Amino acid sequence: MIKFFRQIRFKLMEKGKTGKYFKYAIGEIILVVIGILIALQINNANEDRKSRRQEIKYLKNLQIDIQAELKNNDTIITFRANKAKVAARLIDFKKLETAKDIFELEGAIQTVFWWTTFIPTNNTYKELLSSGNLNYLKNDSIKNYLLELDKKYVEIDNAEHHMRSEYDKYLYDPSILNGEMLNVMDLQLSAENGDILLKDSSQIPVDAIIPQYQRLLKNKTFVNGLKLSIMNNIFIKKFHIELTGHLQKLNQLIQDDINKN
Repeated sequence: MIKFFRQIRFKLMEKGKTGKYFKYAIGEIILVVIGILIALQINNANEDRKSRRQEIKYLKNLQIDIQAELKNNDTIITFRANKAKVAARLIDFKKLETAKDIFELEGAIQTVFWWTTFIPTNNTYKELLSSGNLNYLKNDSIKNYLLELDKKYVEIDNAEHHMRSEYDKYLYDPSILNGEMLNVMDLQLSAENGDILLKDSSQIPVDAIIPQYQRLLKNKTFVNGLKLSIMNNIFIKKFHIELTGHLQKLNQLIQDDINKN
């Protein structure tokens, strides 16, 4: 097309038709500009499609993380609720009389004492931040929910750190300083086999152990630690319940955005 206009332009110049020459020259320029604009539009459309494909990939990966997080969150909600119940049972633990009572008591203590730290499943979000690709997500609502999600993770982390300091001071230290621990565990066999193995009830020195545990269960510091454990586990459980609702809303926002394609 450009070659065709060039030939016409030369013929017009040869014939001295300058006015028509300029008209053709302007027409040629306009065609070139239109061609450039069309090429830019096509290129922009291609880039938009590439960007959208990458955005969809990130959104689907976020959904995978969310589904894993929801399952993990459900487990922790149950875990925290159970710890609060067992701590309450320890405060009003029945009278210690037999080896069976000691097994039950130590099982309850281990349930309350067992420590776990919540580790967020947010690999995709961290990748978006570290790579500077958060701008791939065009939906502001999704980005805002991700930022709020990060705040909820910090909230849970702070609550766990607070509870850990109270566990150390009011539960772990008093129990270690006020008697023998792990009386039902066969330490030698457990070490040899690499697994937790318990003693036979006949191996438990009931008369020596019961007085120690009775003192511990009456220890004011230990009892207050159990009360704090109940309160903290209930609060953290509530944080995880709120987290579940937030994750479900975020997942729906992402699904709605994917469905726009």
